[in-house]
Amino acid sequence: MTAIMDTKIRGFLLLVCFVGCAKSEAIAIEQILSLCCQEGEEWGTQHKLCSSFNNTLEIVPGELRGLCLSTVEICCSKQHKIYKCTEGQIAARQGLSCSLKGHHSGSEFYTDCCEACKIGLVVGSSSSKCSVEPFAFGSPWDEVYEGCCKDIKQGDDTFILNEEDENIDECEDQAACDEGFVCVNIKGSYDCIPFAKNYPVTKKKMVESCSPGFRRHNEQCIDIDECAVDKYACDSNQVCTNEIGGFRCDCKIGFTLDQVTNACVDINECQINAHECLESQRCDNTIGSYTCIRLQSCGTGYTLNAETGNCDDDDECALGRHNCVPPYECFNTKGSFRCRQRSRYAPQAVSRVTGTSTSTSTSTSTTTTTTTARPVYYTHTTRNDPQYRPVYQPNNQQVEYNRYQGSCGIGFERNALGACVDVDECLNGNTCRSNQRCVNSNGSYRCYDLLVCPSGFVANSDATECLDVDECSTGKAKCGPDQICKNKRGSYVCHCPAGFIIGKHQRCEDINECEMHKGMVCPHNSECINTLGSYRCDCKAGFKKNHPEDMVCTDQDECSEIPGLCHQRCINYYGSYRCGCEPGYKLMANNRTCEDVDECVEYKSNNLCVGICENSPGSYGCSCPQGYRLGHDGRSCIDIDECETRDVCNARNEICTNIRGSFRCTRIDCPYEYEIDPDRTNRCRRTTRFCQPDDIECLRKPSSYSYNFITLTSNMPVPPSGRALFNLRGPTWYESIDFDMKLIHVDAPGNVQPADERFFSLNKLSNEVLLNLVKSIEGPQDIELELSMTVFNNGQPFGSNIAKLFLLISAHEF
Repeated sequence: MTAIMDTKIRGFLLLVCFVGCAKSEAIAIEQILSLCCQEGEEWGTQHKLCSSFNNTLEIVPGELRGLCLSTVEICCSKQHKIYKCTEGQIAARQGLSCSLKGHHSGSEFYTDCCEACKIGLVVGSSSSKCSVEPFAFGSPWDEVYEGCCKDIKQGDDTFILNEEDENIDECEDQAACDEGFVCVNIKGSYDCIPFAKNYPVTKKKMVESCSPGFRRHNEQCIDIDECAVDKYACDSNQVCTNEIGGFRCDCKIGFTLDQVTNACVDINECQINAHECLESQRCDNTIGSYTCIRLQSCGTGYTLNAETGNCDDDDECALGRHNCVPPYECFNTKGSFRCRQRSRYAPQAVSRVTGTSTSTSTSTSTTTTTTTARPVYYTHTTRNDPQYRPVYQPNNQQVEYNRYQGSCGIGFERNALGACVDVDECLNGNTCRSNQRCVNSNGSYRCYDLLVCPSGFVANSDATECLDVDECSTGKAKCGPDQICKNKRGSYVCHCPAGFIIGKHQRCEDINECEMHKGMVCPHNSECINTLGSYRCDCKAGFKKNHPEDMVCTDQDECSEIPGLCHQRCINYYGSYRCGCEPGYKLMANNRTCEDVDECVEYKSNNLCVGICENSPGSYGCSCPQGYRLGHDGRSCIDIDECETRDVCNARNEICTNIRGSFRCTRIDCPYEYEIDPDRTNRCRRTTRFCQPDDIECLRKPSSYSYNFITLTSNMPVPPSGRALFNLRGPTWYESIDFDMKLIHVDAPGNVQPADERFFSLNKLSNEVLLNLVKSIEGPQDIELELSMTVFNNGQPFGSNIAKLFLLISAHEF
């Protein structure tokens, strides 16, 4: 930047000296200082402190370097003021405080522009016009005031005043936002908004961009809060709610969604009786709310004065609204009257009094007020009908007659109903002089002199009215040739056409709205292009104008405008789109094609199915092996008990044993000299139980064989203490009992580990034994165990029993 400046200055010096250094020295200085100012503006856009300017100024002559440095600081400070003014307006629109903590370059512009914008927002929300003609703040506050005022009238902003709570300014940390974003402090937080051209930011390498709706921060993609970034994201009657990768618009309180226009419209709470106004109040609907207005009532004995808004006392005595009868007379009180007995005295005549008063103030005008009572006509009076003398009461240098004569006082007369009513003396055109104004009052009237016209006004021919002087049409205005003269009441103003501002030599210069109101004249989804006397907003990528003359850029719905853009689902969002997939599918690397998700493989560890998981396009299903049925939850398998549900194992001496997923029919063939016990079909007993006392072999024969069937699932979990399988108990009256276990047979396929005696343990007690499983058994396999019990008496065997155990291990683990 410095090299370019040096080249420009060197060129100007050569040009000036070529023409003649002596005559053009002043011109050369102005050109140099102009380039120094550009240098300061550039520095201000890149740095926060103007005092840190350290660019070399070798090409600038030594005698001008001091002036150049001063110019650089002035123009740099001016640039800071412009940005602080913009930040002040943003703070006003967000309802933040207009005060900055600590010292900041251009902080006074931040405060002044913030306050001017807040005033504009308040005026714009009322019925007043957005004009500074009645007053003027000066530049640039007039433009700020009008801009904020017009924006709020168009419904583009919402604002909150008097938010003075303590708030941490995270934006004081220069690393709060990445390059390309402006840190905007908001109440309780902060946000990073894409910066306008030339906004000062820290220079560092930009990281890769993230998917639409996200931005990269500290090497991570985080969601963009479109509601904070784009104040035009939703309509002015809507509330913007940020969502991951997008946002949504909801109607504000006091508004409802019109199903036809799909716009938020005002709810007329007064019309639908949805207000909380009292019966003594009137409901007036407002945009987004309503107000309750008190219905003013003066009450009995008073009448509302439409001019003053006050409640004036009714003189019931003068108006004939009393019920007093002789010998009582009516006496008026505040809001009522009293009847009191008359005093006895002779009636007196009523005289006519005319008073005139003149008052002179320090101003140049003089006011003369004349009050004249109407003539009094003498009537026949009796002792019971006295007439009262009028009383002279000066009030504000005026004289008026408020007393009455007879039943009706002066200034009153009876109407057709006999009631006393006020006489409007001003209806008589000759009551006051031609240069006076007649004002009727209760029982009298007043005459006021016409005002002396101030500067900018001229009296009419009757001297009864001051008329404004139109300086613009009479040629008295002194405006420039390119300026517009606008008459005001009592004065006039000279201003430039729209899009221009008064510059050097009082001439109108084009306003660069894009630079002056960065980020405020166009919606965030458009770019501001300055034109002579105006500007235009060109839509950014992903946005379009519905009509060429529109100023608003709306989102381009790529999903509806470009068929086949996505394989399954196209999701449009503000400024772009993305492809999605139906449930059960996932997006491929090209971000548009969807492929099926094999849930049985992807989520195998989640045990989606207890039995068999079967993948299908976009979904999956669960099924069960033969001998099971699917549970109501659609994933668990429930064993079918064939022994209960089917007619099986009907042969002689057959026993049905249910197995997980199957069943087993076992025929019991008793050994020689044994028969089926009729009481227990799974037991064989001896045909004869008699033995000779010395027949040891007979005594040792088992008294019974029992056949017991136990079913287990494959790899059934076994706790450290073991799992109890079978209990064999003997009599308690024998001397001792001996228990023994034998592994008779194991039937297992080649790929299954067969069980052995190490899988079991015996827990022997005095007269019983407990068979425990100490290790999980893999299925399928069949195991035959024999558990024997021998009783002894006097050291000799006295009898025995054998329990045959058949362990049937299922092939499934459920």
